[in-house]
Amino acid sequence: MEYNPYRALIKEFRRIAEEITGSGDLQVIRARAGFGYLSIPLHDLIRGKPELAREVNDKTSLVKSPYLANLRFINGFLNTDVNLVNYGKLVLDSALALGPSYGKAPDVKPLNIVIEHTSANPLHPLHIGHCRNMVLGDSLVRLLRFMGHRVSARFYLDDTGIQVMYLALGYRHVKDLVRRRIESGLKPDQVMWIVYSVTNAVAEVQRLTRMLEGKGEEEYRELVRERDEWVSVIADWLSKDKELVDSLVKALSSIDVNSEVARMAKAYEDGELGVKELVREAVNLVLRGFEETLNQFDVKFDQYDWESEVAVYNGLAKRVIMDLVKAAPSYVEFKDGVYVFRADKAAAELKLWDELRLPKFVPPATLNRSDGTTLYLTRDVAYAIWCLTNCNPDMVVRVIAVEQTHPQAQLRIMLKLLGFDASRIVHYAYEMVNLGDVKMSSRRGQAVTVDSLLEDAVRRVRAIASGRGGLNIDEVARAVAVGAIRYYFASVSPSKQIVFDWGRVLDMNQNSGPFIQYTYVRAYSILNKANVDVEPGQYTVPTSLSQEESNLLLMIGEFPETLLKVSEDLKLENLVSFINRLALEFNTFYEKYPVINAEPGIREFRLALVKGVRVVLENSMRILGIPVLSRM
Repeated sequence: MEYNPYRALIKEFRRIAEEITGSGDLQVIRARAGFGYLSIPLHDLIRGKPELAREVNDKTSLVKSPYLANLRFINGFLNTDVNLVNYGKLVLDSALALGPSYGKAPDVKPLNIVIEHTSANPLHPLHIGHCRNMVLGDSLVRLLRFMGHRVSARFYLDDTGIQVMYLALGYRHVKDLVRRRIESGLKPDQVMWIVYSVTNAVAEVQRLTRMLEGKGEEEYRELVRERDEWVSVIADWLSKDKELVDSLVKALSSIDVNSEVARMAKAYEDGELGVKELVREAVNLVLRGFEETLNQFDVKFDQYDWESEVAVYNGLAKRVIMDLVKAAPSYVEFKDGVYVFRADKAAAELKLWDELRLPKFVPPATLNRSDGTTLYLTRDVAYAIWCLTNCNPDMVVRVIAVEQTHPQAQLRIMLKLLGFDASRIVHYAYEMVNLGDVKMSSRRGQAVTVDSLLEDAVRRVRAIASGRGGLNIDEVARAVAVGAIRYYFASVSPSKQIVFDWGRVLDMNQNSGPFIQYTYVRAYSILNKANVDVEPGQYTVPTSLSQEESNLLLMIGEFPETLLKVSEDLKLENLVSFINRLALEFNTFYEKYPVINAEPGIREFRLALVKGVRVVLENSMRILGIPVLSRM
């Protein structure tokens, strides 16, 4: 049994190549199609010792190996096929014996890893952009835990941002109405979204109205047009909940909303009890809604890190500024009560581009407001310091949108200047989700929420599955919908935009969550009908194999190595691509060859092969958070 059969094969091939060439540290690569399975380039060695080509050619025919076959030397490459009778048995014995542990790497040094993901502002329901973040972050948590690392999944809760104060201010005036709606069954984050958006809209209407005075005709018209847009936001919410919106607008009409919000922001940072209790109450309601959504996708966090606790009330955010002034005074400017960090100058003069993986351009960063309150970046740096100090991580992976590339670069530069190991901070950047003509603005009440996305998926799956008997359609439809969404967001490289396409999300024929689930169900059904739990040693690999059987054996063997590489590179899309290819190959095999009704000897082998495929699919699905079903 081997935890990584492919690596054992590589080790055997390298050992033989070293014996033949007399040289160590040879690179093993996949052979070109038609030239075998593995290959070792020998061009550099032969250039230094031309006679080696003849020696290698002569020695290949003398090699004896349990796992290698047909060694040959072609155009400077030492190529080999695989003895699938022996190697195939090693692969299947390993997969069947290890089962849910197949793919783990026990020889990998366990690391302490913090993964911070989702971390949506507690103002409104999670939207489709957060969904991509959530899926990527949770899949990384699952992957790295599977590989044996000690992983802490954390949600950074921004409760001190100025936008949270709009939410709290509005909530203060309509608490009873909000509570009644939640008690009636409405999701708390959905109700609080109305409060946040309407409060924002009232504030904008007030601000723009004040700006009208003394303006020329053209500028006046433009301001009125912009104000009317915010009035229409209020009108849209009125059509959804007239009582709540009317009450809120009436209560806010006698308040200078923006001034009160600024006062509350400072009071909250100062720890004023009344404001603190109000903000916490409002944020906790939104958080309750978040958790309802997260539970639908089986996403769990070890800790919610409240920004006020880890960065503000302990004074860390303000100390960051003063410590930076002391540590790097030539890179901090001060004017009118505001500190500005010259990240551009520091990166250029200290040549930090490669060391800190910086983008080509890094702008200066403002660190505080003139009233002394801190800004998001400063609090974010404080959180990073808190994390590095209190969590003892070897690596902190922060799943944050690509739009935050510059702030995250500024953060790493500041950490470096403050004496911290900034290389431990990884910005796992992801691109936006493109919805075509749909424009999103949570402040304006325009967003595709994760809840609505999931319900839409459930409806579509239910329509596809209608008429299938013997199933709990609601339960299966929800599991398939979750799998479809999770697979789709993990299947595309984070560096690429996603154009959301229901045709691809629910494609039953290839490259989708439902396709993988259906393939798993096929494998499960075969084994269930056979009513035999095939174990290592209860089969023999035939000397004559079909192309599909050969391919499946090789892919099952490659799985642990693929998983190891994915865990090192954090490229989930490569795992998704692998299981899609495996599923396609298995379905071709399924259509062409009998398993249960195969002749004795072949039957046992094929059952073992099906079980090996099932093990790889199930382990991959659990890593990616795709629900595992026994019927569809």
